[in-house]
Amino acid sequence: MRVPTGVTSADFSAALEKFSSAIGKQWVFTSDEDVDLYRDAYSVYKGEKEEYLASAAVAPDTVEQVQAIVRIANQHKIPLFPFSTGRNLGYGGSAPSYSGCVVVDLKRMNRVVEIHEKLHYAVVEAGCSFFDLYRVLQSKGIKLYPSVPAPGWGSPVGNSLEHGTGTPARDNFKNHCGMEVVLANGELLRTGMGAMPNAETWQTYHYGYGPYIDGMFSQSNFGIVTKMGFNLFHEPELTRSLTVTSGNYDDLDQIVGLSEYLEAIGVIPANARVFSPLMSSREPEVVTLIRSAGGGSAGQWNQLSQDKNRPVYTLQTEIRGAPKVVDAQIETVKERFGAIPGVTVTDGKSWRAPLDLDKIDEPDKQTFGIPTLWRFYTDLAENKDPDWSGHVWFSPNIPQTGESLRKANRVFQEGCDKVGIYWGWSGGICFFPKSYTLLHAFQSGGDVETDRKTREGFAHVVRIAAENGWSEYRTAPAFYDLIMDVFSFNNHSLRRFHETIKDAVDPNGILSPGRFGIWPKHMRKDRA
Repeated sequence: MRVPTGVTSADFSAALEKFSSAIGKQWVFTSDEDVDLYRDAYSVYKGEKEEYLASAAVAPDTVEQVQAIVRIANQHKIPLFPFSTGRNLGYGGSAPSYSGCVVVDLKRMNRVVEIHEKLHYAVVEAGCSFFDLYRVLQSKGIKLYPSVPAPGWGSPVGNSLEHGTGTPARDNFKNHCGMEVVLANGELLRTGMGAMPNAETWQTYHYGYGPYIDGMFSQSNFGIVTKMGFNLFHEPELTRSLTVTSGNYDDLDQIVGLSEYLEAIGVIPANARVFSPLMSSREPEVVTLIRSAGGGSAGQWNQLSQDKNRPVYTLQTEIRGAPKVVDAQIETVKERFGAIPGVTVTDGKSWRAPLDLDKIDEPDKQTFGIPTLWRFYTDLAENKDPDWSGHVWFSPNIPQTGESLRKANRVFQEGCDKVGIYWGWSGGICFFPKSYTLLHAFQSGGDVETDRKTREGFAHVVRIAAENGWSEYRTAPAFYDLIMDVFSFNNHSLRRFHETIKDAVDPNGILSPGRFGIWPKHMRKDRA
């Protein structure tokens, strides 16, 4: 049995006994076989001494049990690492942020607490998955749906707290309203209007009274969120998709600029995706051109586009709402993009309410809040490397301009070439208004040499991003400190502020040490 660093075997055994009394012995896991289930399958330190490993796991069923676990951990100075479902593969999975933590697995707390059909919101516990919520809505015949990511096997709570995204809300944390939190001392807190007993507007008014503190519990280790409220979405009367294509390399600035403008004035939602069906492939001609001096000229890319009958750029989006409004928006998009010479706008699929769920193709289900695991199939289909056993996401956020997208791909390709990793061309996903998120999978979880190369390459592109004023919007535990270090304005004033909060709300430092680069006082000297 593993024992947390700085904790005696006697203290750890005493804590485990108390955990057993509080939640039931069958829900306290200590065997290596059980605890190894909480390893990160995609760890970049797999099998090495630096790999983050849990010492034990506990699976509470109620908020009162979570409170009891926290109080016991305080008594014995046991570090805890809570998670909702642990499904964020590529960003750490269920592994702790610090070796020796006792994992607090919240999957048993999977209840849908409330659904308010008229005001279209749901309150869910931390372990409630997107599948759980969707099934309850379907079983009750409620024509509302959640905002789901791809894949949809995680939880609304965990995904939003990581600043994850989904369709149609995109920013799932922004889509929440009201949360319940167990603080590090075991006290229960409700944010916003929930701080008022019997509040009727907890899930309808974000701010409550006084400072807005919900954000303190996202990407942090200041408390354990046990339930949250989320807006649900009406079944759209009409949904239409469309595709914008161009075979001209120099059209990127106009396509991106017009896309951002149409989003800003509400013609298209802030979810347009721009990518290159041509430059993102790994065909020999493409790889040669990308790696040539200057990354290839406009003329060369235009010629290759003609030779392969494939556009240089593609923009995709869906527009939903009342039929007359959607039709007008589509016509506006066609008119504006059609004014760019050589650009083609093509109608895609169209769906009308009431939806026949059996007739919606698997790749389209996310559009309507239907969780699927389709993403895993596409990843496997696109990745032909039999040795590929996992990945970590490098996901920098850049301004939503063609110039930034072109520059980012150029500097990341040059940077990856120096460490022997192929970058290719990454499209921009408009997860958040006025910015693009780039997603690049670095191979991990294979062998020691591959993981070492990935770690070095990852650190290299993080530094390159910082030099250009960009950083990731989330990352895996192995890189928490690396990313936090680039937020160094005024001698790391942001990190020092986080540490001040940490010391105040968690003086014993028991909650997720090191999570998102926030360490308790007694562990900071080792990282100075």
